[in-house]
Amino acid sequence: MLRSFLKTTSLGVALSAAAVACAEPPIDMPEAVPSSEIYWSLQKLNTLGRVLYVAAHPDDENTSLISYLSLGRKYDTAYLSLTRGDGGQNLIGPELRDELGVIRTQELLAARRIDGGQQFFSRAKDFGYSKTAEETLRIWDEDKVLADTVWVIRSFQPDVIVTRFNPEPGFTHGHHTASCLLAMEAFEAAADPTRFPEQLEWVQPWQATRVVWNASWWFFRNRDQDFIESQYTSVEVGDYEPLLGKSFNEIASLSRSQHRSQGFGTRVERGARTEYFQHLVGEPMKGDLFSGVSTDWGRVQGGADVERSIARILAGFDLADPAKSVDAMLELRQEMQALPDPWKTRKLAELDTIVLRCLGMDLKALADRQYVLGGERLQITLEAINRSGVEVNVLEASTNVSDSNYVLGLSLPENERIERTVQLDLPQQLPLPQPYWLEKEGDLGMFEVEDQLLIGKPENDPPFYFDIALGIAGQTVKTRVPLTHREVDPAYGERMVEVANMPLASVSFSNPVALFPNGATKELEIEVSAFTRPVSGTLRLELPSGWSAEPDSLDLQDLSPGESRSVRMSVTAPKTTRVSAIKAVLETSEGEVSDGLKRIRYEHIPEQRVFSDASVKAVSLDVQKLGQSVAYLPGAGDSVAESIREIGYDVQILQPSDVTLENLSEYDALVIGIRAYNTIDEIETLMPAIFEYAESGGTVIAQYNTSRGLKTSQFAPYPLSLSRDRVTDEFAQVRLLAEDHPVLNHPNRITQEDFSGWTQERGLYFPDQWDTAFTPILSINDPGESPKDGSLLVARHGEGYFVYTGLSWFRQLPAGVPGAYRILANMLSLGSENR
Repeated sequence: MLRSFLKTTSLGVALSAAAVACAEPPIDMPEAVPSSEIYWSLQKLNTLGRVLYVAAHPDDENTSLISYLSLGRKYDTAYLSLTRGDGGQNLIGPELRDELGVIRTQELLAARRIDGGQQFFSRAKDFGYSKTAEETLRIWDEDKVLADTVWVIRSFQPDVIVTRFNPEPGFTHGHHTASCLLAMEAFEAAADPTRFPEQLEWVQPWQATRVVWNASWWFFRNRDQDFIESQYTSVEVGDYEPLLGKSFNEIASLSRSQHRSQGFGTRVERGARTEYFQHLVGEPMKGDLFSGVSTDWGRVQGGADVERSIARILAGFDLADPAKSVDAMLELRQEMQALPDPWKTRKLAELDTIVLRCLGMDLKALADRQYVLGGERLQITLEAINRSGVEVNVLEASTNVSDSNYVLGLSLPENERIERTVQLDLPQQLPLPQPYWLEKEGDLGMFEVEDQLLIGKPENDPPFYFDIALGIAGQTVKTRVPLTHREVDPAYGERMVEVANMPLASVSFSNPVALFPNGATKELEIEVSAFTRPVSGTLRLELPSGWSAEPDSLDLQDLSPGESRSVRMSVTAPKTTRVSAIKAVLETSEGEVSDGLKRIRYEHIPEQRVFSDASVKAVSLDVQKLGQSVAYLPGAGDSVAESIREIGYDVQILQPSDVTLENLSEYDALVIGIRAYNTIDEIETLMPAIFEYAESGGTVIAQYNTSRGLKTSQFAPYPLSLSRDRVTDEFAQVRLLAEDHPVLNHPNRITQEDFSGWTQERGLYFPDQWDTAFTPILSINDPGESPKDGSLLVARHGEGYFVYTGLSWFRQLPAGVPGAYRILANMLSLGSENR
């Protein structure tokens, strides 16, 4: 119940700049909660403080502090994550880059639904690890990210800004340091009407009181410095809230565990917890974050009368019958009409949410299917239940996609479900529900978003919704209800899913990259899906010069709504190294379909959809290989196994229980997935068999691991130690240290050209010390740094080989980098002539 309550506690204050300018914008229809939580929200009506937490990525936020400030101090609390985490890694699936950013956006929203905070973003991309704030701000476009931060401050109007990182460069991500520098500059710029004046069409300059740094002992651990607590202002944040039934630490743990794509599931913490703060800019603190800031109704003209009315409602609130207080709340509602904005709009929204919860109101707008097409006529069932004895009427409804206004005049007797069916004619042209920040092509550091009112928003508004006006004892309360479809699953029961407009069909390749070694002919698998009505047509491929397909087209007939059909077409590549795009087009009587669709489905977030051109990155290259069979032991999640198949190997995915010398002896090579030493609980017991397999003639390739959270001390058959060394410049010069080594010569001759076109980085967490049994193959470094020689280490072990590599194969192979495939083929071929 806590989760459903917190899902809507902040809706009354999460107002966009556009909403602030409107008179009484509709509130999102809240879910029902226990009356103890309604009482908590009544207490919050008397709190007017606001705080903005600023950092760089999903997971940087301190959920303990957010929970405490939002649910304990009852301040409107928001997190501005400058990026969506799209440059990180994915521990739960194969999605990377834009798709990973969509996942992490939803994970942040899931976290905020638990800890009561709100969520904002800038247009900055997570382009990967950066070692300096200077590089970060150059790639991001400093002025634009500063403008976004100013926009959020002016829109949200925080009293206090808290940063997760301090402005000192050091042993942390350049994005981290940049986030603090931007927050400090935006603190000044947001109050200056000459800075970003184009924003003033919608918002006003805003001066927060101060910016403080939320310090932590781990920040100093990374610098090998002592953390002296007495130098900081401290706040206890681990208190227990009886009305919510949990401590703020418990809530924070549940919130943080939503970051599943980063493996941040954590045990539930209880008990005391202290947070520390240091002044950065603005008025200095005097013992508390909000010292000198009025956080009650005394800050608002006419607020004293409102405060007294709220106190009377609290004193007379009946936990067994919250609806008894509705009359007094409606009187309070009339008093609030005289308040100045923005407090009138903010607090009326909070109060309207409370009123609807006291009534036990339930409103739904239901369509008979999940996916719709432009131009269709929908039958919509409006369903309403008033679970109180208060007089309630559904007056009228309107939608965001039609000029129709439905005058309903429905009386809602106590606890009776009332339904009314209406027709909704959809416009012929409807934009696809693409995440707004992906609608246009951005650059390396920034998403392209032109609409000022979209900037900062965490996600799109629902594609379709109804604004419904309720008459409650003579007053009108407006609420927004998304159009949903009710599914009933025999295993899980009722599920409500968002109704979305879709194309007539979608055409998607099974893999984003297809490798064609040595002018090979390969079957490409293409999935065609219909959504709202039967589809027939002709599927063809648009090929670059020098490529051919057999057949050149396929007829698809009678594809039913909801059906997906996979077909295969053989494509032959030229015998030259080339990176091309192959596009699929479905020709139908209603026009061409060339939209690709990726559906992202995980249990902890709503289904997400990302649209793209129906194309595949086709890589033709000269690559030779030895051996045929490869075993792959997955680690934290990657698509390297699929890339190895693209070279022409037979790949078998292993479970830890499969790792025995007898089983491994069937394979030419064993590849260990990324961070396997961090994520496989049994890895310590598997290593002896892995070493014995190499000694008996096999080839083992271990990919990168982090030095923290290791589950084994046996990294290789010979000693080596892991470091935090990494090379983040994907253009960094690569020097060949062992030009005569087989891994650079057999069966493919590796040259500097093979290190061209790499993406995001060269590699990460290289070993910095190793036994003389290892031969270092490459030397790389970021500009201004010392050479790093541990990115690719190869050791003979008995009759076989053991390879440890921190090169980022998990990024380069899915991106279709030709040289990465050629080097990988050489690694896999090591020792095959002996088997």
